[in-house]
Amino acid sequence: MEANWKPLESRLGRKRCVGFMYMGRVNGINLYKHGITRTYLSLDDEGNCYTGTGPGCYSLVDFVFELNKLEETLKGLHVTLETPYDDVFHRTKARGATTARYFLTDSST
Repeated sequence: MEANWKPLESRLGRKRCVGFMYMGRVNGINLYKHGITRTYLSLDDEGNCYTGTGPGCYSLVDFVFELNKLEETLKGLHVTLETPYDDVFHRTKARGATTARYFLTDSST
C-alpha cells in the first residue's frame, strides 16, 4: 500500500509532518504514528480525525483536541512537530543526550 500523506499534510503542513510514519489504512482511515511520542493521528481522506475504540473500530473526535494533546507531549520532551524523527534523532537518543540540549544547541551531528 502506498502512503497517503495528503490528509495529514493538509491539516499540519508538510514541515510539521516530519515526525510521522504512515502505518496503513483501516476502514477508510489513514493511520499516522508519531515516532517520538508513539501516538497516532488517524484521519480519513477529508481530514476528519478519529480515535481507535477497538480492533478496526474508530470514533470521530475533535482534531484540534487531539493535536493539542500531541503538542503538549512533544513540548514536555522539548521538541516540536517540526522535529524530524530520523537517524540524527536516533543517534542523539542512543547517546543519552536530552532532546532539549541536542535540538537547541547541536543540529550538525
